[in-house]
Formats: sequence, structure tokens, C-alpha cells
Amino acid sequence: MVSMHWRHNDDTLIGSLGISLVEESVDGVFMATMPVDNRTCQNYGILSGGATIALAETLAGYASYKNCPPSHVPCGIQVTANHVNMARFGALVTAKARPVKVGRTMHVWDVEVFDEENLLISKISVTNMIIEKKFY
Repeated sequence: MVSMHWRHNDDTLIGSLGISLVEESVDGVFMATMPVDNRTCQNYGILSGGATIALAETLAGYASYKNCPPSHVPCGIQVTANHVNMARFGALVTAKARPVKVGRTMHVWDVEVFDEENLLISKISVTNMIIEKKFY
């Protein structure tokens, strides 16, 4: 079950895109899914790169949040994406975030997005700065 702080409603980006966060596995990998539908497709019926980036940044933010002390929160500062294949309308994509560095003030995550046949769709790097809540 995802932390109460990260629960959402349809009025948030997470809810609007249909993103579902999944608790991390034993090995520290975080996962989320997103449907390829009218909310996330471009005009050609394929997954939008912008929606894919939103999925990756959301997942990396959640992963950083789970690795922050209670007095701090993550703030995304850089995203780099390579879209290498297409996901078509009707698919469900799965993002997996693996830590590259989880430090005191900065976290870096490698996020890979796959379709239902385990085809790599995108490879994304997300960097989060960890800030005190008083600045949030």
C-alpha cells in the first residue's frame, strides 16, 4: 500500500494520467504503472513522451520521498529522457526506478519504462534535490 501522503485524487497529475504507484520491492526497486489511453497518447495513438516523463518523475519523486528523513522532501531538478520504442494505445506501461545515488542532499534514479511484452520504451534519469520542509 502506498503511503497516505502520496495518495491522490483525480484532480492531481498522478490521478489525471492514471498513474498507480506500487510499494518498493525487497531490492529497493520502485514501480508504477500507467495506461496508454486518451489521457497519455499523442495524436498518432502512441504514448506521449511528456506523459512518459511525468510517469518517471513521479516515480523517482516517490522513491526519493521514501528515502528522505521526515523533515525533508524531494524536489526534481533534472530529467533526461531517451525514448527508444513506441507503446501503442491500449497498452499498460510499467516504470521501474533504481537508485544510482541516494545521498543526504541529492538522489539520482535510473527509470526504465517497459510495455506489457517487456520491450524497453524509455530510459530516463531523474535527479532530485532533498530540501528541508521549511523551504517547501
